[in-house]
This record gives sequence, C-alpha cells and structure tokens, in this order.
Amino acid sequence: MAITESPYKSAKDSPSRQLLWELSQLAIAAQEKFHDRLDRDSKEREVIHSSALAAAIAEHERVRRDAETERQRVELQIREEQRKREEERRDVERRRQLLAEEEFAAREEEAQRVQAAKRAQREATAAREAREAREAESARQKAAKDRAEAEAESQKRLKEKEDAETRIKKLDDQKKAQAVKADRKAREALEQAEKARKVQGDQLSIEQQQPTKILPAPKDSKLEAEFERFREIHRKLKELRKYMADQARQNTTLKDRMGDMRREIKKSVGQLTEGKGANKQQRIVKLLKEAVTSFPQPSTSLAVFIARPVQDAQAPALVIYLLNHFAKAVVSQYINEASVSPKLADPIGTIASSIFAMEEFKCNGVSLIDVLIAKLHVVCPPLFGIYGDENTTEGRNRLGWWREEPGGSWVSDQRHWDRMAGLGAGFASIALRNFEKSRNENPYPPFHYWQSLSLILNIPAGHVTETHCILLRSMISNNESRFLQFFGNAGTAALRYALLDFPKKVSRQTPAASSLAGLEHLLRKEKGIYL
Repeated sequence: MAITESPYKSAKDSPSRQLLWELSQLAIAAQEKFHDRLDRDSKEREVIHSSALAAAIAEHERVRRDAETERQRVELQIREEQRKREEERRDVERRRQLLAEEEFAAREEEAQRVQAAKRAQREATAAREAREAREAESARQKAAKDRAEAEAESQKRLKEKEDAETRIKKLDDQKKAQAVKADRKAREALEQAEKARKVQGDQLSIEQQQPTKILPAPKDSKLEAEFERFREIHRKLKELRKYMADQARQNTTLKDRMGDMRREIKKSVGQLTEGKGANKQQRIVKLLKEAVTSFPQPSTSLAVFIARPVQDAQAPALVIYLLNHFAKAVVSQYINEASVSPKLADPIGTIASSIFAMEEFKCNGVSLIDVLIAKLHVVCPPLFGIYGDENTTEGRNRLGWWREEPGGSWVSDQRHWDRMAGLGAGFASIALRNFEKSRNENPYPPFHYWQSLSLILNIPAGHVTETHCILLRSMISNNESRFLQFFGNAGTAALRYALLDFPKKVSRQTPAASSLAGLEHLLRKEKGIYL
C-alpha cells in the first residue's frame, strides 16, 4: 500500500499530528505487507502439501500394486505346492494300491501253488494207495497160491501115507512099528510146514495192507530237559496270570488299572507294523515303569521265569504280568502279520529286544526275555530241535500244530505252514539283532540263532518234515545278510548246507522242500550271494 500525502501537510495544525498520521500509515502498510507475506507463504505451503499428498497417494498406490502382485504370486505358489502335494499323495496312494494288488496277486499265486501242491499230493497219495492195494492183492493171490500148493503137497503126502500104511501091513510087526513111527514124524513135519506157510502168507497179506509208519523219534535227554524247563516257565506265567486275577478281585484300583494297561500294551504292539515303533515303545515302557512305581505289591520271584540258574530277586508281580501279555501280543503279531509279510517281523523284534534289554526289567542283570522265548517253545517247538511224525497226534503236538479249539480239530495244513513261517521270521527278528551301538546288552545274542539253525539241520533224515523246511526258509529269507555279517565264512557254509543239502534229507520232494532249495537261486540272483 502506497502512503498518500498527509492531509495535514499544509495545514497549520501541530506537526505532531502530521507525524502521528504518517506513523499510522506506516504501521498499516507494514501490517498489510505482513498479511500479504502470510498469504503468499500459505499458498506456497498449500502447493507443497498438495504435491506431497499427491506423491504419497502415488507411492501408496505403487505399494498397493506391488503388494497385490506379491499376493497373486504367493497364491500361485501355494496353489502350485498344493497341486504338487496332491499329485504326490495320489502317486503314493497309487503305489500303495499297486503294492497291495501285487501282494494280493502274490498271495493268490501262493495259494494256487499250495492248492496245486496239495492236489498233487492227494493224487500221489491216491496213486500210492492204489499201488499198495495192487501189491496187497498180489500178495494175497501169492499167499493163496502158496496155500493151494501146500494143500496139494499135503494131499500128496496123505496119499503117500496111505500107500505106506498099505505096505506096512505087509511087513512084520517090528518093521511095521518102525514104519508107523517114521510116518508119524513125517506127518508132524508136514503139518508144521503147512502151518508155517499159512502163517507166513497171512503175515505177508497183513503187511501189505498196513501203511508204512515212521519210527518213533529218538529223544535227546538234555534237549528235552531244556525244552521242558521253558514249558515250566510258561506254566508259571499262567499261574501268575490267575494269581493276579485273584488279587484284582480284592483291589478295585489294581483291577481297573491292570485291565487298562493290558489293553494299551496289546493295542501298542498291534500298531508296531504301522511305522509308529518309537512312540509305541515309549508308551509300553511308560506303562511298565508305572507298574514298578505305582503297584510295588504284590511282588513275585523273578528266578522262576528265567531258564538258567540265577540269583533270585523280587519285583512287582504286575510287571511280570504285563511283560507276559507283551510277549503274548508279540507272538500273536508274528503269527498274524509276519505270516503274510515276513518283513513286518523286523520292527516287532526290534521293540521286543529293546524292551527286554532295559536294566529296569532285569533280574540281577539277567534279562527276562525267557518270558517271550517260553511262548515260542510252546507255539513253535521245532525252533528248538523238537521233531515228530506229522501223521500222529503226539508228533503234531511236538511240532506245534495248533487246534481250532482246545480238544477240537487240527488247523489246516496251509494255516499251520503260515503260522510256522511267521514264527520263524519272528524268531530271526529277535535273535539277529545288533546291539553294538546300544548301551544295553543284547538280551538274546545271535548264537541262539546259530544254535536253532544247527538243531534243525541236524535232525535225522527220516524225521525231517515240511514244517522244518518252511521254518528254515522263513528264518533265512530277508535275514541272510545279517546272518553272514555275524558269522562270516561259517555262516556261508551253514547256508550252503541248509539250502543245497538239507532239502535232500526230506523223504519225498514236497513244495516246502522245493521252495527251500529255490531260495539259493533267489539269493544268487537278487542279493548276489553265491553259495
């Protein structure tokens, strides 16, 4: 604002009024100038703020676009990973289904092979019986012919006798007496000869009609004594089970917990083949330790559950009770699972050996694994050198041939062979464990496997049965590498004898003997093991 000329400049008023007016004009001009500057600064700041806001909006939009792009990329990546996982799952499911189909086909093929073998065996038996019938008929005809010839001879001698009597009448008394005496001796000799021929013919006929029987198996007293000792342990375990049931009826807390622990152990063992071994082992060990700490009474002697003499010790009876049920569940898994797929025996044997190796469950440093071995003595005696005739009740009992129910009919041949195959694989899974990296001692060292193998291989030729062949094959198959690792050249020699020489000891070639002999070819072809 320009300062106008003062209206008081030419007036005759006081100069101070004119000065005051000029000063007021200066103040007004300064204030207007100040407000102009403020207005100008506000406009400049408005422009700056608008520019900054526009830049912030642009940056925000850029960040949003980048975030949206990243989100889309991540979603694509997630969908791709989900697609890959789904493909992998389908691939695994497809492989599992293919494996199941292959196993089913293998079982079907094995069943057909066994049926064919049984059919061939029945046909061979029928042919043998027909041949024996023909031979018996031939023997009877021969005996009849011999009797006819003897009768003719007797008639001839009788005629000679009559002729002699006629001649004797013509002789004097002395000669007549001598002739009578001689004739009497001749007649007695003739009658004795005729009786002898008749008895011989009857015996021949009877022998042809009767089937050939296997001679009673000779028994090794030391071996039988050891076998009986383990069966005694099994009886003691049954008595303990009955004793614990009586104790549970008196103690409801023990009854409830004992039943739960037993069922939990059985369930855990049943899941060992599903790849949950470590977790299930921890669960079983936890239950056993709980039995030690929570139920110290009633207690029991441990020495009675160990085959060899040891210094006795006391332990909670519930621990032995649970170990007994654990061993029973293990054997049941061998029969039900390993009989179908022998490889499934290995995780079961690993857990069983590990638990029986633990110091908490020993008697003065001696493992209680005899609780498990006693059950194997009962269900599979041939593992420990026992043999017998498969065609007799006593022989089947000695071979571990099971019945459908106590006192009932025998299980079928196929079911018996399946049981033996599973138990053989199970025994190997226990006896061929390597404890070099474990701080615990092996409860059942490999020399037990060697001993069992030796006892089976040294069975007399006339007493080798299909049971032994099947048992031997399941012990060796899938375990040959560990066996050779433990026994080296001696193991190679043992396998050579088991697979090449032992099948020849079988009285007649059976599918089991042929399968055992065929294992040598599989080892050479698939494992590169040359015997």
